[in-house]
Amino acid sequence: MGGTILETPGVDKHADRTRLPRQVHGSVERLITGYQHIAAHRSVPLADVGPRRERLLSLCKGWRLRGAIHLSSLGVYLRVCGPRDSIPLLIVELRSWTELRGWEVPCLESGDQPYSRMVVRVTVEPLGLDQGAGPTLEPAGMAERIACRQARILQATTPLPGSHPRVHFKPVNIPLECDGGTLLQALNHRVSHLGTGVWEEECSLGRIVNQGAETVSASHVVRAGERYLHRFASAVEPDVNPRVRILHEDEALVVVDKPAPLPMHAGGRFYQNTLQHILDAAYAPEKPRPAHRIDANTTGLLLVTRARRFAARLQPQFARGEVQKQYLVRVMGHPAEDRFASDLPITDTSGWRGARDVALAGGLPARTEFTLLHRASDGTALLEARPRTGRTHQIRIHLWKLGFPILGDPVYRDDGGPGTAQTLGIDDPPLCLHAWRIAFRHPLTGEPAQFEAPRPTWACHS
Repeated sequence: MGGTILETPGVDKHADRTRLPRQVHGSVERLITGYQHIAAHRSVPLADVGPRRERLLSLCKGWRLRGAIHLSSLGVYLRVCGPRDSIPLLIVELRSWTELRGWEVPCLESGDQPYSRMVVRVTVEPLGLDQGAGPTLEPAGMAERIACRQARILQATTPLPGSHPRVHFKPVNIPLECDGGTLLQALNHRVSHLGTGVWEEECSLGRIVNQGAETVSASHVVRAGERYLHRFASAVEPDVNPRVRILHEDEALVVVDKPAPLPMHAGGRFYQNTLQHILDAAYAPEKPRPAHRIDANTTGLLLVTRARRFAARLQPQFARGEVQKQYLVRVMGHPAEDRFASDLPITDTSGWRGARDVALAGGLPARTEFTLLHRASDGTALLEARPRTGRTHQIRIHLWKLGFPILGDPVYRDDGGPGTAQTLGIDDPPLCLHAWRIAFRHPLTGEPAQFEAPRPTWACHS
Protein backbone atom coordinates (compact mmCIF):
# COMPACT_ATOMS: atom_id res chain seq x y z
CA MET A 1 0.00 0.00 0.00
CA GLY A 2 1.40 3.39 -0.98
CA GLY A 3 1.93 6.34 1.35
CA THR A 4 4.58 7.80 3.60
CA ILE A 5 4.95 6.69 7.20
CA LEU A 6 5.89 9.61 9.42
CA GLU A 7 8.08 8.73 12.34
CA THR A 8 6.57 9.02 15.79
CA PRO A 9 9.06 9.98 18.53
CA GLY A 10 10.09 6.99 20.58
CA VAL A 11 8.58 4.47 18.19
CA ASP A 12 10.48 2.16 15.84
CA LYS A 13 8.84 2.59 12.46
CA HIS A 14 9.83 -0.98 11.53
CA ALA A 15 8.25 -2.51 14.66
CA ASP A 16 5.18 -4.74 14.49
CA ARG A 17 2.27 -2.30 14.42
CA THR A 18 0.06 -4.62 16.45
CA ARG A 19 2.39 -3.99 19.42
CA LEU A 20 2.05 -0.22 19.28
CA PRO A 21 0.06 1.54 21.95
CA ARG A 22 -3.57 1.95 20.81
CA GLN A 23 -3.33 5.75 20.51
CA VAL A 24 -0.12 5.57 18.48
CA HIS A 25 -1.45 2.68 16.37
CA GLY A 26 -4.49 4.77 15.40
CA SER A 27 -2.33 7.79 14.53
CA VAL A 28 -0.09 5.73 12.26
CA GLU A 29 -3.03 4.02 10.54
CA ARG A 30 -4.68 7.37 9.80
CA LEU A 31 -1.45 8.70 8.34
CA ILE A 32 -1.03 5.59 6.20
CA THR A 33 -4.46 5.47 4.68
CA GLY A 34 -6.90 8.14 5.77
CA TYR A 35 -10.54 7.22 6.26
CA GLN A 36 -13.70 7.70 4.29
CA HIS A 37 -17.20 7.47 5.71
CA ILE A 38 -20.42 6.67 3.82
CA ALA A 39 -24.01 6.72 5.08
CA ALA A 40 -26.86 6.06 2.67
CA HIS A 41 -30.04 4.11 2.09
CA ARG A 42 -31.91 3.00 -1.01
CA SER A 43 -35.51 1.75 -1.10
CA VAL A 44 -35.72 -0.81 -3.88
CA PRO A 45 -36.92 -4.43 -4.00
CA LEU A 46 -33.98 -6.80 -3.40
CA ALA A 47 -33.80 -10.54 -3.99
CA ASP A 48 -31.45 -13.15 -2.52
CA VAL A 49 -30.55 -10.98 0.47
CA GLY A 50 -29.20 -14.00 2.38
CA PRO A 51 -26.42 -14.94 -0.09
CA ARG A 52 -25.65 -11.27 -0.67
CA ARG A 53 -25.24 -10.76 3.04
CA GLU A 54 -22.61 -13.54 3.24
CA ARG A 55 -20.65 -12.14 0.30
CA LEU A 56 -20.73 -8.56 1.60
CA LEU A 57 -19.56 -9.56 5.07
CA SER A 58 -16.60 -11.47 3.66
CA LEU A 59 -15.60 -8.65 1.31
CA CYS A 60 -15.95 -5.93 3.95
CA LYS A 61 -13.77 -7.78 6.41
CA GLY A 62 -11.14 -8.28 3.72
CA TRP A 63 -11.23 -4.59 2.92
CA ARG A 64 -10.87 -3.68 6.64
CA LEU A 65 -14.21 -1.87 6.70
CA ARG A 66 -16.23 -1.33 9.86
CA GLY A 67 -19.81 -0.27 10.45
CA ALA A 68 -23.20 -1.76 9.61
CA ILE A 69 -25.10 -2.76 6.49
CA HIS A 70 -28.77 -3.74 6.73
CA LEU A 71 -30.33 -5.66 3.84
CA SER A 72 -34.02 -6.44 3.36
CA SER A 73 -36.41 -7.29 0.58
CA LEU A 74 -37.20 -3.57 0.45
CA GLY A 75 -33.71 -2.13 0.14
CA VAL A 76 -30.39 -1.40 1.79
CA TYR A 77 -29.17 0.91 4.55
CA LEU A 78 -25.51 1.39 5.43
CA ARG A 79 -23.12 3.32 7.66
CA VAL A 80 -19.56 2.25 6.91
CA CYS A 81 -16.12 3.70 7.53
CA GLY A 82 -12.77 2.42 6.32
CA PRO A 83 -9.52 3.06 4.46
CA ARG A 84 -9.73 5.56 1.63
CA ASP A 85 -8.84 2.94 -0.97
CA SER A 86 -11.40 0.39 0.33
CA ILE A 87 -14.63 2.39 0.41
CA PRO A 88 -14.72 2.69 -3.42
CA LEU A 89 -14.48 -1.11 -3.65
CA LEU A 90 -17.66 -1.44 -1.57
CA ILE A 91 -19.47 1.09 -3.74
CA VAL A 92 -18.43 -0.76 -6.90
CA GLU A 93 -19.70 -4.03 -5.41
CA LEU A 94 -23.09 -2.52 -4.55
CA ARG A 95 -23.42 -0.93 -7.99
CA SER A 96 -22.80 -4.33 -9.57
CA TRP A 97 -26.22 -5.39 -8.27
CA THR A 98 -28.83 -4.81 -10.94
CA GLU A 99 -31.19 -3.13 -8.46
CA LEU A 100 -28.51 -0.63 -7.32
CA ARG A 101 -26.95 0.17 -10.66
CA GLY A 102 -25.93 3.82 -10.83
CA TRP A 103 -26.43 4.42 -7.10
CA GLU A 104 -24.64 7.62 -6.11
CA VAL A 105 -23.21 7.23 -2.60
CA PRO A 106 -21.59 10.37 -1.13
CA CYS A 107 -18.22 9.88 0.61
CA LEU A 108 -16.91 12.04 3.44
CA GLU A 109 -13.36 12.26 4.73
CA SER A 110 -13.08 11.05 8.31
CA GLY A 111 -10.40 11.78 10.88
CA ASP A 112 -10.82 8.48 12.70
CA GLN A 113 -12.65 5.15 12.73
CA PRO A 114 -15.83 5.48 14.83
CA TYR A 115 -16.86 1.82 14.59
CA SER A 116 -15.35 -1.19 16.35
CA ARG A 117 -16.58 -3.98 14.07
CA MET A 118 -18.30 -4.83 10.80
CA VAL A 119 -21.82 -6.29 10.74
CA VAL A 120 -24.07 -7.14 7.81
CA ARG A 121 -27.61 -8.07 8.78
CA VAL A 122 -30.80 -9.18 7.06
CA THR A 123 -33.65 -7.17 8.58
CA VAL A 124 -37.41 -6.91 8.22
CA GLU A 125 -37.04 -3.60 6.41
CA PRO A 126 -34.25 -1.11 5.67
CA LEU A 127 -33.75 1.46 8.42
CA GLY A 128 -33.83 5.21 7.86
CA LEU A 129 -30.59 7.13 8.18
CA ASP A 130 -31.71 8.85 11.35
CA GLN A 131 -33.32 5.75 12.82
CA GLY A 132 -32.12 3.93 15.86
CA ALA A 133 -34.19 1.23 17.46
CA GLY A 134 -37.28 3.42 17.75
CA PRO A 135 -40.32 3.34 15.50
CA THR A 136 -40.14 6.88 14.11
CA LEU A 137 -38.90 6.92 10.54
CA GLU A 138 -37.24 9.74 8.68
CA PRO A 139 -40.16 11.28 6.74
CA ALA A 140 -38.63 11.03 3.27
CA GLY A 141 -37.53 7.47 3.91
CA MET A 142 -40.95 6.45 5.13
CA ALA A 143 -42.53 8.05 2.07
CA GLU A 144 -40.30 5.94 -0.16
CA ARG A 145 -41.22 2.78 1.72
CA ILE A 146 -44.91 3.53 1.55
CA ALA A 147 -44.63 4.28 -2.17
CA CYS A 148 -43.02 0.87 -2.63
CA ARG A 149 -45.85 -0.79 -0.68
CA GLN A 150 -48.49 1.05 -2.68
CA ALA A 151 -46.86 -0.17 -5.89
CA ARG A 152 -47.05 -3.74 -4.60
CA ILE A 153 -50.69 -3.29 -3.65
CA LEU A 154 -51.49 -1.97 -7.12
CA GLN A 155 -49.68 -4.92 -8.70
CA ALA A 156 -51.49 -7.42 -6.45
CA THR A 157 -54.91 -5.98 -7.23
CA THR A 158 -54.57 -5.42 -10.99
CA PRO A 159 -56.64 -7.34 -11.85
CA LEU A 160 -58.41 -8.23 -8.61
CA PRO A 161 -57.01 -11.55 -7.33
CA GLY A 162 -60.50 -13.06 -7.15
CA SER A 163 -61.40 -12.15 -10.73
CA HIS A 164 -60.39 -15.59 -12.04
CA PRO A 165 -62.49 -18.67 -11.16
CA ARG A 166 -60.76 -21.01 -8.72
CA VAL A 167 -61.73 -23.84 -6.40
CA HIS A 168 -61.14 -22.93 -2.75
CA PHE A 169 -61.23 -24.93 0.46
CA LYS A 170 -62.08 -23.45 3.84
CA PRO A 171 -61.24 -25.47 6.98
CA VAL A 172 -63.99 -26.42 9.42
CA ASN A 173 -62.64 -27.44 12.84
CA ILE A 174 -64.88 -29.47 15.14
CA PRO A 175 -65.12 -27.93 18.64
CA LEU A 176 -65.50 -29.89 21.86
CA GLU A 177 -69.20 -29.08 22.21
CA CYS A 178 -69.91 -30.82 18.86
CA ASP A 179 -68.14 -34.06 19.80
CA GLY A 180 -70.32 -37.08 18.95
CA GLY A 181 -72.83 -35.09 16.93
CA THR A 182 -73.44 -35.17 13.21
CA LEU A 183 -71.48 -33.22 10.65
CA LEU A 184 -74.62 -31.24 9.81
CA GLN A 185 -75.06 -30.23 13.45
CA ALA A 186 -71.42 -29.16 13.67
CA LEU A 187 -71.60 -27.11 10.47
CA ASN A 188 -74.76 -25.39 11.61
CA HIS A 189 -73.13 -24.67 14.98
CA ARG A 190 -69.97 -23.23 13.43
CA VAL A 191 -71.70 -21.04 10.83
CA SER A 192 -75.25 -20.69 12.05
CA HIS A 193 -76.25 -17.69 9.96
CA LEU A 194 -76.27 -19.76 6.74
CA GLY A 195 -79.04 -22.00 8.02
CA THR A 196 -79.49 -25.79 8.12
CA GLY A 197 -80.92 -25.92 4.60
CA VAL A 198 -77.77 -24.43 3.08
CA TRP A 199 -75.53 -26.94 4.85
CA GLU A 200 -77.78 -29.86 3.86
CA GLU A 201 -77.41 -28.82 0.23
CA GLU A 202 -73.62 -28.39 0.54
CA CYS A 203 -73.32 -31.91 1.98
CA SER A 204 -75.59 -33.43 -0.67
CA LEU A 205 -73.48 -31.82 -3.41
CA GLY A 206 -70.33 -33.41 -1.96
CA ARG A 207 -68.72 -30.11 -1.00
CA ILE A 208 -67.67 -31.21 2.50
CA VAL A 209 -64.62 -33.48 2.49
CA ASN A 210 -62.22 -34.89 5.06
CA GLN A 211 -58.44 -34.51 5.16
CA GLY A 212 -58.16 -37.33 2.64
CA ALA A 213 -60.36 -35.43 0.17
CA GLU A 214 -63.19 -37.98 0.67
CA THR A 215 -66.79 -36.77 0.59
CA VAL A 216 -68.49 -36.83 4.00
CA SER A 217 -72.25 -37.17 4.49
CA ALA A 218 -74.38 -34.88 6.64
CA SER A 219 -75.11 -37.75 9.05
CA HIS A 220 -71.46 -38.61 9.63
CA VAL A 221 -70.52 -38.62 13.33
CA VAL A 222 -67.72 -36.16 14.09
CA ARG A 223 -65.19 -35.95 16.89
CA ALA A 224 -63.71 -32.91 18.60
CA GLY A 225 -60.44 -31.79 17.06
CA GLU A 226 -61.20 -33.19 13.60
CA ARG A 227 -60.85 -30.94 10.59
CA TYR A 228 -63.00 -30.99 7.48
CA LEU A 229 -62.81 -28.87 4.36
CA HIS A 230 -65.61 -26.91 2.75
CA ARG A 231 -65.05 -26.86 -1.00
CA PHE A 232 -66.25 -23.78 -2.80
CA ALA A 233 -67.27 -24.20 -6.41
CA SER A 234 -65.10 -22.54 -9.01
CA ALA A 235 -66.46 -19.02 -9.21
CA VAL A 236 -65.41 -15.42 -9.69
CA GLU A 237 -65.52 -13.44 -6.45
CA PRO A 238 -67.55 -10.23 -6.20
CA ASP A 239 -65.64 -7.05 -6.97
CA VAL A 240 -64.27 -5.04 -4.05
CA ASN A 241 -62.60 -1.67 -3.57
CA PRO A 242 -58.83 -2.42 -3.59
CA ARG A 243 -57.61 1.13 -2.90
CA VAL A 244 -55.87 0.27 0.36
CA ARG A 245 -53.85 3.24 1.59
CA ILE A 246 -50.83 2.98 3.91
CA LEU A 247 -50.76 5.99 6.24
CA HIS A 248 -47.79 4.99 8.40
CA GLU A 249 -45.22 2.22 8.55
CA ASP A 250 -42.48 1.46 11.05
CA GLU A 251 -40.62 -1.57 12.35
CA ALA A 252 -43.57 -2.84 14.40
CA LEU A 253 -46.71 -1.32 12.98
CA VAL A 254 -48.59 -0.45 9.80
CA VAL A 255 -51.52 1.97 9.88
CA VAL A 256 -53.99 1.33 7.05
CA ASP A 257 -56.83 3.43 5.68
CA LYS A 258 -59.20 0.64 4.59
CA PRO A 259 -61.59 1.24 1.69
CA ALA A 260 -65.03 -0.32 1.30
CA PRO A 261 -66.46 -2.66 0.37
CA LEU A 262 -63.52 -4.87 1.31
CA PRO A 263 -63.76 -7.85 3.71
CA MET A 264 -60.86 -8.27 6.09
CA HIS A 265 -60.62 -12.06 5.93
CA ALA A 266 -61.74 -14.94 3.72
CA GLY A 267 -65.32 -16.04 4.19
CA GLY A 268 -68.55 -16.56 2.30
CA ARG A 269 -68.15 -15.43 -1.31
CA PHE A 270 -64.74 -13.87 -0.65
CA TYR A 271 -61.46 -15.74 -0.56
CA GLN A 272 -58.78 -13.64 -2.25
CA ASN A 273 -60.58 -10.32 -2.61
CA THR A 274 -59.78 -9.51 1.02
CA LEU A 275 -57.62 -7.05 2.90
CA GLN A 276 -55.55 -9.87 4.40
CA HIS A 277 -54.70 -11.26 0.96
CA ILE A 278 -53.70 -7.79 -0.28
CA LEU A 279 -51.50 -7.11 2.76
CA ASP A 280 -49.87 -10.54 2.45
CA ALA A 281 -48.92 -9.70 -1.13
CA ALA A 282 -47.61 -6.24 -0.21
CA TYR A 283 -45.53 -7.43 2.76
CA ALA A 284 -44.37 -10.89 1.63
CA PRO A 285 -42.57 -12.79 3.06
CA GLU A 286 -43.90 -11.17 6.25
CA LYS A 287 -47.28 -12.19 7.65
CA PRO A 288 -48.96 -8.95 8.76
CA ARG A 289 -51.56 -9.37 11.52
CA PRO A 290 -54.48 -6.96 11.96
CA ALA A 291 -54.73 -6.12 15.66
CA HIS A 292 -58.51 -5.61 15.47
CA ARG A 293 -61.39 -5.77 13.00
CA ILE A 294 -63.64 -3.40 11.13
CA ASP A 295 -66.57 -4.45 8.98
CA ALA A 296 -66.26 -5.05 5.25
CA ASN A 297 -68.51 -2.04 4.58
CA THR A 298 -66.70 0.27 7.03
CA THR A 299 -63.85 2.54 5.94
CA GLY A 300 -60.97 4.00 7.90
CA LEU A 301 -58.16 3.22 10.32
CA LEU A 302 -56.88 -0.26 10.98
CA LEU A 303 -53.76 -1.16 12.98
CA VAL A 304 -51.66 -4.01 11.58
CA THR A 305 -48.71 -5.56 13.41
CA ARG A 306 -45.69 -6.89 11.53
CA ALA A 307 -44.64 -9.69 13.88
CA ARG A 308 -46.20 -11.92 16.51
CA ARG A 309 -44.32 -10.22 19.35
CA PHE A 310 -45.79 -6.84 18.44
CA ALA A 311 -49.29 -8.30 18.16
CA ALA A 312 -48.87 -9.69 21.68
CA ARG A 313 -48.24 -6.14 22.94
CA LEU A 314 -50.99 -4.37 21.02
CA GLN A 315 -53.98 -6.73 20.97
CA PRO A 316 -54.31 -6.90 24.79
CA GLN A 317 -54.80 -3.12 24.77
CA PHE A 318 -58.02 -3.68 22.83
CA ALA A 319 -59.11 -6.47 25.19
CA ARG A 320 -58.55 -4.20 28.21
CA GLY A 321 -60.44 -1.30 26.64
CA GLU A 322 -57.37 0.94 26.58
CA VAL A 323 -57.57 1.85 22.88
CA GLN A 324 -59.58 5.00 22.19
CA LYS A 325 -61.51 4.94 18.91
CA GLN A 326 -63.56 7.67 17.24
CA TYR A 327 -65.85 7.10 14.28
CA LEU A 328 -67.65 9.48 11.95
CA VAL A 329 -71.17 8.42 11.04
CA ARG A 330 -74.05 9.93 9.06
CA VAL A 331 -77.53 8.88 10.16
CA MET A 332 -81.13 9.33 9.11
CA GLY A 333 -82.88 11.87 11.30
CA HIS A 334 -81.87 14.64 13.70
CA PRO A 335 -81.14 13.62 17.29
CA ALA A 336 -82.74 16.01 19.77
CA GLU A 337 -79.70 16.07 22.05
CA ASP A 338 -76.16 17.09 21.14
CA ARG A 339 -74.73 14.35 23.35
CA PHE A 340 -76.29 10.98 24.06
CA ALA A 341 -75.33 7.34 24.60
CA SER A 342 -76.59 3.77 24.35
CA ASP A 343 -75.95 0.92 26.80
CA LEU A 344 -78.08 -1.73 25.09
CA PRO A 345 -76.51 -5.21 25.43
CA ILE A 346 -75.84 -7.12 22.21
CA THR A 347 -76.20 -10.81 21.38
CA ASP A 348 -72.99 -12.82 21.36
CA THR A 349 -73.98 -14.95 18.34
CA SER A 350 -74.87 -13.96 14.81
CA GLY A 351 -78.17 -14.61 13.11
CA TRP A 352 -79.36 -14.34 9.54
CA ARG A 353 -76.67 -12.90 7.25
CA GLY A 354 -74.38 -12.36 10.22
CA ALA A 355 -76.68 -9.84 11.90
CA ARG A 356 -76.67 -9.26 15.66
CA ASP A 357 -79.43 -7.81 17.81
CA VAL A 358 -80.13 -6.35 21.20
CA ALA A 359 -80.55 -8.89 24.01
CA LEU A 360 -81.78 -7.34 27.25
CA ALA A 361 -81.39 -10.72 28.96
CA GLY A 362 -78.08 -12.49 28.51
CA GLY A 363 -76.58 -10.02 26.05
CA LEU A 364 -73.01 -8.73 26.16
CA PRO A 365 -72.51 -5.33 27.83
CA ALA A 366 -72.02 -2.56 25.27
CA ARG A 367 -71.74 1.20 25.42
CA THR A 368 -71.41 3.81 22.68
CA GLU A 369 -71.25 7.57 23.24
CA PHE A 370 -72.36 9.98 20.52
CA THR A 371 -71.71 13.67 19.83
CA LEU A 372 -73.73 15.61 17.27
CA LEU A 373 -71.46 17.41 14.78
CA HIS A 374 -73.92 18.74 12.19
CA ARG A 375 -77.62 18.67 11.32
CA ALA A 376 -78.00 18.70 7.54
CA SER A 377 -80.92 20.17 5.59
CA ASP A 378 -81.53 16.82 3.86
CA GLY A 379 -82.72 15.30 7.12
CA THR A 380 -79.47 13.55 7.99
CA ALA A 381 -77.02 14.25 10.80
CA LEU A 382 -73.27 13.82 11.15
CA LEU A 383 -72.19 12.27 14.45
CA GLU A 384 -69.01 11.30 16.22
CA ALA A 385 -69.26 7.86 17.82
CA ARG A 386 -67.00 6.61 20.61
CA PRO A 387 -67.44 2.90 21.31
CA ARG A 388 -66.41 2.05 24.88
CA THR A 389 -66.73 -1.67 24.21
CA GLY A 390 -65.96 -3.65 21.07
CA ARG A 391 -69.02 -5.72 20.18
CA THR A 392 -69.69 -6.78 16.61
CA HIS A 393 -71.77 -4.15 14.74
CA GLN A 394 -72.05 -2.20 18.00
CA ILE A 395 -72.34 1.33 16.57
CA ARG A 396 -74.70 0.19 13.83
CA ILE A 397 -77.03 -1.66 16.21
CA HIS A 398 -77.11 1.09 18.83
CA LEU A 399 -78.03 3.77 16.30
CA TRP A 400 -80.56 1.46 14.64
CA LYS A 401 -82.33 0.83 17.94
CA LEU A 402 -82.23 4.54 18.82
CA GLY A 403 -84.12 5.27 15.60
CA PHE A 404 -81.18 6.76 13.70
CA PRO A 405 -80.04 4.07 11.22
CA ILE A 406 -76.80 4.70 9.38
CA LEU A 407 -77.05 5.78 5.76
CA GLY A 408 -76.24 2.93 3.41
CA ASP A 409 -76.46 0.15 6.02
CA PRO A 410 -77.56 -3.00 4.15
CA VAL A 411 -78.44 -4.92 7.33
CA TYR A 412 -79.79 -2.49 9.96
CA ARG A 413 -82.12 -0.49 7.76
CA ASP A 414 -84.33 2.54 8.25
CA ASP A 415 -87.54 0.47 7.78
CA GLY A 416 -86.95 -1.09 11.20
CA GLY A 417 -86.12 -4.59 9.98
CA PRO A 418 -82.85 -6.33 9.07
CA GLY A 419 -81.88 -6.49 5.42
CA THR A 420 -80.88 -9.50 3.35
CA ALA A 421 -77.46 -8.31 2.15
CA GLN A 422 -74.29 -8.44 4.24
CA THR A 423 -71.53 -6.95 2.07
CA LEU A 424 -72.33 -4.05 -0.21
CA GLY A 425 -71.70 -4.21 -3.93
CA ILE A 426 -68.98 -2.10 -5.48
CA ASP A 427 -71.59 0.23 -7.07
CA ASP A 428 -73.87 0.52 -4.03
CA PRO A 429 -74.09 3.74 -2.00
CA PRO A 430 -71.53 3.56 0.82
CA LEU A 431 -72.16 2.71 4.44
CA CYS A 432 -71.56 6.08 6.10
CA LEU A 433 -69.40 4.76 8.94
CA HIS A 434 -65.72 5.73 9.06
CA ALA A 435 -63.03 4.77 11.61
CA TRP A 436 -61.63 8.28 11.97
CA ARG A 437 -59.20 8.44 14.90
CA ILE A 438 -57.41 5.94 17.10
CA ALA A 439 -55.14 6.35 20.15
CA PHE A 440 -53.07 3.63 21.81
CA ARG A 441 -49.61 2.83 23.14
CA HIS A 442 -47.07 1.94 20.49
CA PRO A 443 -46.16 -1.77 20.73
CA LEU A 444 -42.44 -1.05 20.31
CA THR A 445 -41.87 1.91 22.63
CA GLY A 446 -44.90 1.92 24.91
CA GLU A 447 -45.33 5.64 24.16
CA PRO A 448 -48.77 7.14 23.36
CA ALA A 449 -49.56 7.21 19.64
CA GLN A 450 -52.50 8.66 17.73
CA PHE A 451 -53.53 8.57 14.07
CA GLU A 452 -56.29 10.19 12.05
CA ALA A 453 -57.66 9.12 8.66
CA PRO A 454 -58.82 11.62 6.03
CA ARG A 455 -62.56 12.25 6.07
CA PRO A 456 -64.66 10.71 3.29
CA THR A 457 -66.78 13.09 1.21
CA TRP A 458 -70.00 12.27 3.06
CA ALA A 459 -68.36 13.28 6.39
CA CYS A 460 -67.52 16.81 5.29
CA HIS A 461 -69.83 19.75 5.94
CA SER A 462 -69.54 23.49 5.60
